[in-house]
Amino acid sequence: MSDARAMVATGGEAVVESLVAHGVSAVFGIPGTHNLAVYEALAAESGIRHVLARHEQGAGFMADGHARATGDLGVCLSTTGPAALNVLTPLGTAFADSVPVLSIASEIPVAGLGRNRGYLHECRDQLACYAPVTGYSARVTGATSIGPTIAEAVVAMRTGRPRPAAIDIPCDVLDAQQEIATVVPGTVAEASCDAEAVARAAELLAAARRPLIWAGGGVIRSRASAALVRLAETLDAPVFCTVLGKGALPADHPLAAGEGFLHPAALAIREECDVLLAVGTGLGQLETCNWELPMPPTLIQVDIDAEAIGHNYPVTTGILGDAAAAMDALSDAVPARNPRRSEAVATMKAEMRRQCRERCPQAADLVEAIRRGLPRETVLVNDLTIAVYWGRYLMDVYEPNTYLYPWNFCTLGYGLPAAIGAAVARPDVPVVAMCGDGGFLFNVQELATAVQQQLPLTVVVFNDSAYGVLKPQQQQRYGRTFQTDLHNPDLVALAGAFGADGMRAESHEQLETALEKAIASDGVTVIDVPVSLPWPVWPRQESAVVSRETVE
Repeated sequence: MSDARAMVATGGEAVVESLVAHGVSAVFGIPGTHNLAVYEALAAESGIRHVLARHEQGAGFMADGHARATGDLGVCLSTTGPAALNVLTPLGTAFADSVPVLSIASEIPVAGLGRNRGYLHECRDQLACYAPVTGYSARVTGATSIGPTIAEAVVAMRTGRPRPAAIDIPCDVLDAQQEIATVVPGTVAEASCDAEAVARAAELLAAARRPLIWAGGGVIRSRASAALVRLAETLDAPVFCTVLGKGALPADHPLAAGEGFLHPAALAIREECDVLLAVGTGLGQLETCNWELPMPPTLIQVDIDAEAIGHNYPVTTGILGDAAAAMDALSDAVPARNPRRSEAVATMKAEMRRQCRERCPQAADLVEAIRRGLPRETVLVNDLTIAVYWGRYLMDVYEPNTYLYPWNFCTLGYGLPAAIGAAVARPDVPVVAMCGDGGFLFNVQELATAVQQQLPLTVVVFNDSAYGVLKPQQQQRYGRTFQTDLHNPDLVALAGAFGADGMRAESHEQLETALEKAIASDGVTVIDVPVSLPWPVWPRQESAVVSRETVE
């Protein structure tokens, strides 16, 4: 805050002014008795679009989708107590995947904090609830602190590894008028990296015979796609990606090996690799088959988070810093190689597709139909369902920030509300949510939000009338199934009840046609796809399947 200019304003107006000062264009939330002052300020031509959700969990996921689609922060608003706690699951999802989501919630009056007197919506320690799911949390107890606290939160989210943040503001602080100073956004340090570590890594890469690059979500978060292309071409190194890294390198680039690092078809390329450069990935459980995946003799890890380097695997050398800065510095430091390895990449990808098609031709047909039916720049928002699991191997992604997935938390019900946030953020491109019937019905009420906001949005529901990942697990482990079958409504009729268009596609040809029709419309469309698919898991990968990840 600066004393250059001051005004008399409510705490609610101070919140909105702070968001405007930080370039926030949209917020997602639900008004409540305690935060009406914020809504009054939003109504006074703030320039910020407010999207009215039907549940605070939906609002949090919308903010997450908005953040992932833009690469910048997303904001959700909630009132006190139950509403604030409803946002914890989205905050946990954002924390696990390093997404800058800012939650602003109201609180009981200052005088009641910590006294347990039975105030409306009182939570014994609302602020403490955020500790496991945020990188920054604070309570404001005076209106003059609102601007500086929001500025501090934004700097925290934009510095280093992005994590969500939460700010609680008592309702009497939001309502009170006070002299408020002009909001001045904080300064974020320029991206950099460890030059000495770059030099060590450059020597290793220059001496490598068969280097590989493994690109994670940190590449996309640091807007490092151009740097990745440059380094891959300099090294003539095939680039695999993690789920969160899909789109970091266009899928049709000759060195783009896709998200098949664990696939049997990639075994030969993995085994001949002598130097692996892992950029912006923490080498977590699902990416490494419970950390059983053997690493090549030399592992170089680049990460903005010092705690991530060497945490899950010992590294030969680590580079602490921004992914784009590190890869640009490496490109400058290593000699260029003659291009020779693109043919091996093409062969590997063709074999991976062949094996996928051999295992389940229906899944391959469906994923390929979706890709054909959508423009290249489409934002794909994923929930947890078997068809999406097949898409990890088979779905080509061409641009960063166009493949949204609640990967590390594996949060069921994410797809529809996150797609709403993405559609608000990217009205210039089609947005398609891909859900299972179980996940779709977790937050189906947000169809009303999409219709009310008049969003061009398509939702594909792969419908097997079950929690289709859990059901075969039960059968395999116990020889029977129990409580995994679902009695679903008619999804086409349900879409119509919300004011959306509904279609049913019973083949991949019908799905491709339905997608083209939905994308051409300017409204909300739900496409019901009755289908039951097997897991895309090969024997070498069985240990990568874990309980929460395998919920439809």
